[in-house]
Amino acid sequence: MLIGAMIFGLSVLFSPPVLANSSKIAELLELPEDRIDIGIAALTFAKEVFPNIDIEAYSKKLDLLAAKARRLAKGRQDPDGRIRALNTLLYQVEGFGYDHSTAADEKIENRFLNGILDTKKGTCVTLPMLYLAVAQRLGYPVYPVAAPDHLFLRYVDDSLKEQNIEATSGGGYASDETIIRDFHISQHAIQRGAYLRTMTYRQFLADLLAENAIFLSRNGNLDKAIGYLEKAVQINPQFPDYYELLRSCYAEKSKKVDGDLTRKYRSKADGYFRKAIELGLVPIR
Repeated sequence: MLIGAMIFGLSVLFSPPVLANSSKIAELLELPEDRIDIGIAALTFAKEVFPNIDIEAYSKKLDLLAAKARRLAKGRQDPDGRIRALNTLLYQVEGFGYDHSTAADEKIENRFLNGILDTKKGTCVTLPMLYLAVAQRLGYPVYPVAAPDHLFLRYVDDSLKEQNIEATSGGGYASDETIIRDFHISQHAIQRGAYLRTMTYRQFLADLLAENAIFLSRNGNLDKAIGYLEKAVQINPQFPDYYELLRSCYAEKSKKVDGDLTRKYRSKADGYFRKAIELGLVPIR
């Protein structure tokens, strides 16, 4: 989801950022949980990278998807029926799917909501983001859940035996046990709340911040990237991947200076790495 994207030196497939919309992002971060609209938030964050996008127009696309899913659900109140209707709409009717191209992780459109709405292709960054945004507009209790370098969703309802939704695999169910095995998650990490914890909408804003930080770091704006990641840590301090991203940023900064500053930035990088390990970071394989 996040760590794999921050690889310095890879070929950047997009132009340097036009830093816009920072004040709007700051306003979003102050909103209480019940006033956060995931679709609007994701598009607002995207506007920092794509300053010309029309947030209202893309928001209407989300409204249209929600309306179509509502018609398919035919008023069903049972969670399984709702999930099946939403899956049918997104993956079969609309044709959203995973981008299996070799350059998928480097494509800018695979990291922001407007991108998947344009291309109908995404990754474990944007497919869950889209699913979450539409589910929220339907009033479904769907929330994000983090695994190492991955994001999935959870429909929170006691009547459901299987609550985890894999947005990258057609909306199929995935048990906690399967995710723990496939992503090599330790019990320590689970106990610390690093992974498999149901996140709030506000905590998901930290993920959006981290995605912008990845973009900024790739384009040389390490200081702003660090500022975003430090804010992400404040919002969601249990998630080790943010600390690993901070380690990467400070390690890169240490290469650009000399003397005491080099030692200072290396020390910061080491400190963030220790925190990530303490929380149960699973290194990228």
